[in-house]
Parts: sequence; structure tokens; C-alpha cells
Amino acid sequence: MQTLHYIVLFFIISLIKCQSPEQLYDELFQAVQIQRIFSDSKTFCDVIPRQLNPNAILDLYRQEYSKPAFNLTSFVYEHFILPNTTTVVHEKWTIEEHCHRLWPLLTRTTKEEKFSSFIDVPHPFIVPGGRFREFYYWDTYFTMLGLVRSNQMDLINNMLDNFAFLLNKIGLIPNGNRNYYEGRSQPPFFSLMTELANQTNKYKKELEAEYQFWMKKRNITLDDGSILNRYYDDLNDGPRPEAYVEDRETAHKSNDTDIYAHIRAAAESGWDFSSRWMDDEKDLSTIRTANILPVDLNCLLYHLELTLGKQAEADRRRQAIQKYMWSSDLQFFTDYNHVLKKSTNRLTLAALFPLWLDISTKEQGEYVAQKVESMFLRDGGVVTTVSNQSTQQWDSPNGWAPLQFVTYRALLKVPGYETVARTIRNRWMNLNERVFRDTGKMMEKYDVVNINKPAGGGEYETQDGFGWTNGVYLEMLHDQQMISNSIKYRMNIFQMIFILCLIFFIL
Repeated sequence: MQTLHYIVLFFIISLIKCQSPEQLYDELFQAVQIQRIFSDSKTFCDVIPRQLNPNAILDLYRQEYSKPAFNLTSFVYEHFILPNTTTVVHEKWTIEEHCHRLWPLLTRTTKEEKFSSFIDVPHPFIVPGGRFREFYYWDTYFTMLGLVRSNQMDLINNMLDNFAFLLNKIGLIPNGNRNYYEGRSQPPFFSLMTELANQTNKYKKELEAEYQFWMKKRNITLDDGSILNRYYDDLNDGPRPEAYVEDRETAHKSNDTDIYAHIRAAAESGWDFSSRWMDDEKDLSTIRTANILPVDLNCLLYHLELTLGKQAEADRRRQAIQKYMWSSDLQFFTDYNHVLKKSTNRLTLAALFPLWLDISTKEQGEYVAQKVESMFLRDGGVVTTVSNQSTQQWDSPNGWAPLQFVTYRALLKVPGYETVARTIRNRWMNLNERVFRDTGKMMEKYDVVNINKPAGGGEYETQDGFGWTNGVYLEMLHDQQMISNSIKYRMNIFQMIFILCLIFFIL
């Protein structure tokens, strides 16, 4: 009988463990968020109960909340342990030392905490920093670029194993390893990660599992039979727990019954939020992400198909990208609205993915490169979009490390635009270095238009740390040093030849 009791108890704990915070704490969760006990909606999603289990805390709240002396803030602090944030400033480090030495400070493991919102994984992983206390899927690729330069291959392999574990366990790599992210993924960079680590053959089964997720749950068949993919979220009937109040406010302004699906789909894209997804770039409530087939997502799936040896599928996708996502009017790659059956006509750095992943033609590459130089290039790098009215964080004037990297590497492939590519790299690195000199920090995003002003927009304050910024900086620094060493080598050779010629002439 006692054994049965323990089995039932374990089952109940396991069931509760799988529940996200808004399920565990029900009206208490809603009250904490709506009354803004914390300025960041994500904070309460990451708390851990002190002594009582969630059911006991919820029962106590239901008994106490209507009493005149009840104080919700005191109740929360009494019964919950609040999460920490990661802030690192070291005045004596150079920026290169900072990036190399920060990895141990951003490394985490999950501890099998009861009633934590963590999705447990078996190996250590890198978090971005600040409020982001878990790994994020697409961030990890750009973080890995830096880990390679820091000779942290064991950590890279650990994170690949974590992703493989999740694909085998829940059938996708989630947005991040929190149970409130479990309904959505993020841009599918796993095939690029395995390629970076030269481990593709090891993870063929898991790469196929990821492909099946995107093709079964995120596929759209167009009128001509072409299949392209979109972002979505399988848990789309309410606000995101980590942005509960913000999403409710957006939904209140919208007349679209699918507003939460569109918001959550944008979160899966990683571009949350951007005028790229909006009918009216000044109004987030006009977001339509789930109606849009994104060019960058489909380029990444093209790479995944090639990695899996699905040549016929890759060829069909490439043709569909060319048909639906190349605008001959704009001479630029754009997203495609499959509901309206037309291009979105938004100019964004997502257009660089077809160049980076070898889908564009030579002429298309030149047209895109011309527009990047004339419309996107600023004093601190390249702006995310050319929107001049949006206040969203994935719009001008902000620049983000992953898009600086993709744009830089894409333009290196366009003959005649290598200098523009290196200009983007150098301006971005200079901005990183200037902010680091002033603050001792690497930031999540930067204002690339007014380089003396901090970046803005979004649902939270700009975070520091920062995983993908550090990774891209170290990779760009490596490129820069390689070119510098090559020039020095050629100069030394020239000097030696000159001296030998001079000696020969004298003799």
C-alpha cells in the first residue's frame, strides 16, 4: 500500500512538473501579472515555491486574497524564490578577454527542481544573459561560433546532445528550455550547428525528426502544389505567460480572433516583434505572422533538406522561394502572405538568407547587395528593416548580432561587394567595442543609426551578457585577424623579395 502511495505521489509531482506557471497557479498567476507585481512578466514564470507545493499555495491564496489586510506582493515574496539575472562587468578585461572568459559565467545546468518551469536537459548549456536564464534555440548557433573560437568544443557537443535529447523526447527543439515555450520552436539552425561541429552524421536521426516537425506542423500547400513553411505555436489560445499583460493589451486592441496565434508565431520566428509581420507598422495589434511564409525560415529548411540528402525536396523548395519570395519589382527577397496571395513587400535583412545559403542567382545577389549598401548600411552596421515608423525592437534603428553576421557572410559571396561586407563587420565591431569601453558590457542589441544612443523598443529593457553578441564578435574578430595576418605575410614576402633583389643588384 505504501509503495502504491509513493507511485501516485510521484505521478502527481511529474504531472505538476509538466504544467506551465499559468496552469499551476491559475488565478494567482493572473493576479500577479495583471497587478504588475513584477515589471517583467517573465519573472513570475521562473519562480520556485519555497516550502509549500503549488496546490497548497493556490489554496492558501484562495483563502486569503479577499481579506482586507491581504497584500499580494508580500504573499508572493513569502512563498516564492525569485530568479536571478546575470550581469557581468569586469573593468580590467579587454573585450576579447571578456568574450572568452564569460562562457563559464553563462553556463547553466538544470537541477531537477520540483515545480520549476525548466525543461530539464542532461548536459550543461549556455544562456544569453540578463533575464534570459535558459537556452534559446537559434541564439545557440551564433553562440557556438564564439565557442569554436574559444576552443569550447565539449560545451558545443553538450548542447548538440541536449537538442538531440529534446527532439527524441518531445519531438522538437523548443524556443527555450521552459515548459511555457513547449508549443513552439525557433528558426531551425540545428543542421547548421551540426555542420559547424562536423557532427552531422551523428545526428541524422534527430535532424530527420526536426524536419518532420516542420513539415507536419508548419507546412502550407500553395495553389500550384508548392509546399512552404510558416511559424506558429501549437499552444495558441491565450497570451504567452512570459508576456501575459503585454499580449492581453495587444489582443484588446485587435479585432482578429487569431491574434494570440500571430503573436506566438512571431515569438517562434525570433523576430518578436517587427513591422515585418504587421499590416500597419505603427500598430502591433495588426500582426499577421501566421499568415506569412518567411523567406529566412524556408532557406533554413532548404539547408536542412540538403543536409538530409533530400535533393528533390530541396530543389522544389528553391523553385518555390524563387517564385513566391523574389520580387522583380523591388529586386529583393521578401516574405509571402499565403492568405492574401501576395508579397508583403517589407524590406528586411531576412532577404540575405537566400544569398548566405546559396539559393539566389548571381544577379539577385547583386541587386540585394546594392540595396543593403544604399538602404540598410549605417554608422554601426546594418539596420534590421527600413521601417521608419515602427517602435518594435526588430526594426530600425536596431541592429542584432545574428543578422550582422548573416549579412556580412552573405555579401562576401557577392563578387564586388567584399569591401561592403567588411565595412559592415568593422562598423559593427567598432560599435561593440565603443559600448564595451563605456559600460564593460556586451549588449543584446544596438542602435546602429545613432551609435551614441542605447538600443530601444520591445517588451523589456535591453539585456547584457550576451551570448550571441559575444559569439559573433569572436567570429568576426577571427576573420579580421586572419586577413591582417595574411596582409602581414604578403608584406613580409614582398620585403624579403625586395631585399634579395637589392642584394643581387649590389653584388
